[in-house]
Amino acid sequence: MLGAALGGITGGIQLYLLILVAASVEQCKIKLWPLVVQFFCPIVGLGLCAILWRSQILYCAIGMSGVLLVGALVKFIGVRRRKKDVE
Repeated sequence: MLGAALGGITGGIQLYLLILVAASVEQCKIKLWPLVVQFFCPIVGLGLCAILWRSQILYCAIGMSGVLLVGALVKFIGVRRRKKDVE
């Protein structure tokens, strides 16, 4: 379970950074640092899990991808509803 928690944390950080990049692109003020840093989140998360809890690495990857998928879906639905309310 520790691997899944670590995966969830790193997946959440990566999702936050991707949301920052998308918002900056939408405002035409591209920020490069979140785009660069978000590529290292899976490396750090899975690497740390491999060092600390080798048997939990699969759960770490599942937690990371699960948070990314569910978080992106929730964000998409939220933005979609806000745009629908404006129209």
